[in-house]
Amino acid sequence: MAEISITGPHEGEVALSGPVQMRILEDGSTTSHRLGLGEITIAPHTDGPPQHRHARHDEGFYVVSGTARFTVGDTSYDAPAGTLVMVPPGAPHTFGNATGEPAVLLNTFTPDLYVQYFRDLRDMIAAGQPMTPAEVVGVMARYATFPATGYASPVTATRTITADGIGAVPVSYTDRGAGPVFLLLHGGAGPQSVAGFADLLADTGPARVIVPVHPGFGGTPRPDGLSSIEDLARLYIALLDELGLDGVTVIGNSIGGWIAADMAVAGSARLAGLVLVDAVGIEVPGHPVADFFSLTLDQVAELSYHDPAAFRINPAAMSEEERRVMAGNRESLAVYAGTDMSQKGLNARLPEIKVPTSVLWGDSDRIVDPEYGLAYATAIPGAEFRLLPGTGHVPQLETPAQLAAAIRDFTSARVA
Repeated sequence: MAEISITGPHEGEVALSGPVQMRILEDGSTTSHRLGLGEITIAPHTDGPPQHRHARHDEGFYVVSGTARFTVGDTSYDAPAGTLVMVPPGAPHTFGNATGEPAVLLNTFTPDLYVQYFRDLRDMIAAGQPMTPAEVVGVMARYATFPATGYASPVTATRTITADGIGAVPVSYTDRGAGPVFLLLHGGAGPQSVAGFADLLADTGPARVIVPVHPGFGGTPRPDGLSSIEDLARLYIALLDELGLDGVTVIGNSIGGWIAADMAVAGSARLAGLVLVDAVGIEVPGHPVADFFSLTLDQVAELSYHDPAAFRINPAAMSEEERRVMAGNRESLAVYAGTDMSQKGLNARLPEIKVPTSVLWGDSDRIVDPEYGLAYATAIPGAEFRLLPGTGHVPQLETPAQLAAAIRDFTSARVA
């Protein structure tokens, strides 16, 4: 029989003390990681963290006593006792206490991902590490949370795009920010794996970031005639034509990098630069891509991250809809990429790429090891190869600030 959990008034785990105190009431161990709970006590006249966005969890605040001030973009709300504030993924927000009395809030995380963030801060303080904004932002990033300096929500759109040999295909995408244009292509982990990073690029811009959803991923339909990486490359070139965009830097992770490479091989005049992030798609003798379809979710996490513990997915914590979307992602990945994640003849065509190219690789990637990445860079004329320390196959999730800095270095130095 399952046992209940009872945490008394003076029990629980103290994760933070000082002007902002956090008492962890439920760390997810009782709820199969579906839900985490904490009690936040904010001293009078105390600001909270910088505005930020969560990419992978919902957050709730119930004001138990006192009055908390919530800031969402440029608007602030004073929330007295009895108020519930729910923050969905992607919404910029922060909180504090502008009054002369303490404020107590019940804080929820669904799933429980963010509980560990407060433990990490506690450990930093205990170790005497400086709690600078940069250090705190680095800890946030471990849990798919990013600073929000631009507050406009991304625009979501769907256009029907017609490309040679494919026909008419509905393409859903988000469009955020302003400035030089980036087309950001997700990998097999799905569109949510790049959503937070798109916010980061746009917020720290100037940058306009367009993120298409590969048809069949994220619950979208996949037409039967769309069945290969080359098809997706043609589709996204046609999307850039439809949107009338020039000077585009294409960034792709995993199969997104493969799509990006095919776009560059095709020689579209719309492209100004290419960034391949732990891309697949080529054949490198002695360095095969991990057999993704034979792996459990735990094994995928083990091979994908430098620190897998923070990124494991618990299927028991997923809703039926989330399971359905994940199954659709997996089915579409198999159709587009096949079981060996490579394209015959792509190696030989990489020398046709004419745009400046950066190949960025997590040094702990065990889905496709760094030697594979070096082979990619060596085959592309003038490409730079850069190892990213302390990260794995999806640095946009594990070390997003580091990845964003590497992309900025490249585009400022080599992309006109």
